[in-house]
This record gives sequence, structure tokens and C-alpha cells, in this order.
Amino acid sequence: MYSPQQLFQFISYAKNYLELQDVEFKSSDVLLDPNKEEDVNKLIAIALAEHRDGDVPSGFATNTPGDQGRSRGPWQIYGSTWESVLRQYSVFENVEDINDALDDPGMNAIAAVIIAQYDVGERKGIDNWSTVINDPFEIKANTGEFIEAAKQYDTNLIENPVQEQDAEGNITDIPAEPTLLSNRNPVTTNVMEEESMSIANMASDLKRAKRGSLFKNNEEVVTYSGNRVRRMSGQQINNEHKNLLADVNIADLSNQEIVDLYSKNVHPYLSYSSSFRGVDMQGDGQNIVDLLQNKKFSNRDNFYVPGENKVITGEQVNQRVNAVKSYMYQYFLNKKQEEPLEQLDSVYEYIFRTAFPYIKVEDDVEDAVGSTPSSNNLVKESGYNPFPSMFSGENEVRRSGYNPVASAQEAAPGFLNNLEKILRVKPQGSKVRKTEESVNQARDFLNR
Repeated sequence: MYSPQQLFQFISYAKNYLELQDVEFKSSDVLLDPNKEEDVNKLIAIALAEHRDGDVPSGFATNTPGDQGRSRGPWQIYGSTWESVLRQYSVFENVEDINDALDDPGMNAIAAVIIAQYDVGERKGIDNWSTVINDPFEIKANTGEFIEAAKQYDTNLIENPVQEQDAEGNITDIPAEPTLLSNRNPVTTNVMEEESMSIANMASDLKRAKRGSLFKNNEEVVTYSGNRVRRMSGQQINNEHKNLLADVNIADLSNQEIVDLYSKNVHPYLSYSSSFRGVDMQGDGQNIVDLLQNKKFSNRDNFYVPGENKVITGEQVNQRVNAVKSYMYQYFLNKKQEEPLEQLDSVYEYIFRTAFPYIKVEDDVEDAVGSTPSSNNLVKESGYNPFPSMFSGENEVRRSGYNPVASAQEAAPGFLNNLEKILRVKPQGSKVRKTEESVNQARDFLNR
């Protein structure tokens, strides 16, 4: 159940996400600009009207599907109608089921702002909601009970709700403030540290991949695609690399081609185990998440951004990662799994969505891509992106962040007093098949 305060916060990070994709917001009687207070009030009022109590506001929006399950989330987005429009944005591009994506209230807010800006066809912007088109609740007129109810938020407040509602409508109390695992099991190793990649390093890894020796055949390898962690054998990846690179002479490639081939076909994969960069996972793996949550990239280092084909500074990377960390941290906590292998997947999902997308590089990589790490090249590098690892390929839209109030949130014992406690509805995606052996192995190391 989402209050006007929480709805405001979702709209804020949806705005930040779209700004990072260079969206220029339009404003009219029907096109709602999330930078304008009046239009923000209308967006909140729409969500309240979609979940009203008769003809009056209940004070909350819910995540309960409507229209026989076809309308989803706080803003009741009709997935089948808007799928083709939404998939033009990278955050929706690779999701397996558009309705599952719209069940995430953050992504639902992004969709709502996109629709509120939609300027094609007879029904534009706000008129795409049937609750508004003839203005029975005076939302377009910016008057009435729903607008007044929508105004009940504070731009400086991060609300800490006390209850949650699951997809079946069951309401339970949110537990008292959790204790960060890192406070109980401090680890000083800097898991953010990694060796810089040069053109020679990348070429060497490509040669290993061409030989089919990048991974051990019997080890598990993991990547992130289609909005989920995917596991496969080292042998499978090795064979794929051998086939892919069979006719490629690495020595004949330009530096730019080496960087591109490496970033797309070698970098996306990680060995799947109970340790990350030399740090053993403890308990449910939260110690790794806590370490990454509290570490920063060095401002002195440079990083290649796959999909964008440019090099940016460590400072710029931190701006991007900080914008997504708080959301992803609470997302990890909310997604705690009883099944050990699924819990390990959650750890790796956090890794892929925060620390992993960026490749630390030497100066020759910067020279190869013809990019300089200048702040002049940075376009509002803050905002909302829960899925940075999805942003790749020729159709990429600019990477972004996800959290309207990231600057007010720090990874500290009181860190969990933030908006992400409201993200309690788990996506109902497809299940990954698991072998009994892998499950037992995961249980063993997670129970250390």
C-alpha cells in the first residue's frame, strides 16, 4: 500500500531515470511534466483514483492487478497496450514479461511518466487513464478530493512505512530496524579493487576465449540478462566462445574492435561461487553486498562503459552507482530467499546491477575509443536505474540510476530508514531449474 509520500518518491526517481535518457519533458493540459509540482500532484492523484474507495480517495494506492489482471501496479498500466512503447526504453527492453516488470512499483512509475508524456494518437498523456479522460474526479482541473489527497507529501522526507501488503492482499507488519551484517562480521578487504584492463589484457583474454579456455569446464559461470541471473557451465561458455571466435584473428583486430569484443563477450561473465574477489560470503552473502554498498571507485581511475563505448572517470561512475545503490540494497533485503541457490543469485544480481557493469581500464583503452573522461561529457549522471547491466547493445538508451533521494541516504546502521522499504512486492518471474547437487552446494557454503 503506497501513500502519497511513497508515490511522490517513485515519480521522482522515474523522472531522474528518464532525464538520464535525455527525455525532454513536455507540458500542456494533458501532458504531465514531472518537474512541475502541479503535474506531480496529478500523477499521484491518478494512482489514488485508480485505487479509490468508491468515489473518494482511500489515501493509498496498491499493487493489486485490475481488469482481470491486465492492469498492473499503482498506476494500473495496461501492459499489452503499452508494451511496444515501453520496450523502447532499456529498462523494459529485455524483461521477459511486461506485466511482471510493471509489478515493480518503480518501473510502474517510469511507465506512468512515459504514458503521461505520450503525445501520439487521439488520447494523449493524462487522457490515457479512463479515470481521468472525462475528469470525473477533477484531476485534470487540478481541484477536488483526489488532488488534495495527493498533496500529502514532503519533498524532504524519506518515509519509513510500518506495514506491507503482498500480492494476495495480506497485510503484515514490517520488522523493526534490521542490523547490517557488516556490523557483526566486519571485513576490511576492498572488493571494489581490481586490476586495470589494457588493450593487451583484453586481447589476451580474447585469445583464451578463442581457445575455449576462459573458464574451467566443470565450474559454474553466471551472467545477467533478461532481467535475471543466468547460470551455465564453464564448458558451455567455452564452446560458445570457440564458435563465436573461430574465424576471428585477434591479432588483426583494431584496438576499438578488441575493446568492443571483450566488453560484449568476455566481461559479462563471472565465476559463480561462494566468494567474490577473494572475499568469502558469510551467511546469506550480505557481507559482500554490505562491502560493495559502502565502497567507492577511486576518482583517479577511468572506466569503460559497455554499450556506450566511452570512458568515464571514477567520479562519474560513483555518481551513477550511488544513484542505484540504495534501491538495489533494499531490493536485495526484500528478496531474501529461503532456497540457498536463489539467495546466492540475489547476491550476484546486486553485483551485476551495481559494481560490475564498469570496466577499469588503462589509458590505451581511452585512446582506442576516442573518449576523454571529462565532466562535459556527463549528462546528469544521477537518478534511477535498477538494471544497469541491461543497458547494452546497439539499441541502448543511456544508462541511469534509480533513487530520487540518493544524496540523503548513506550505507550506515540507520540506512534502512528509506523509501525502499516500500518495495515489498516480489516479481513473479519464471523459475530457474536447479539440480539437487548445486542446491546442496549452495546450502553448504551459505550455512558456514
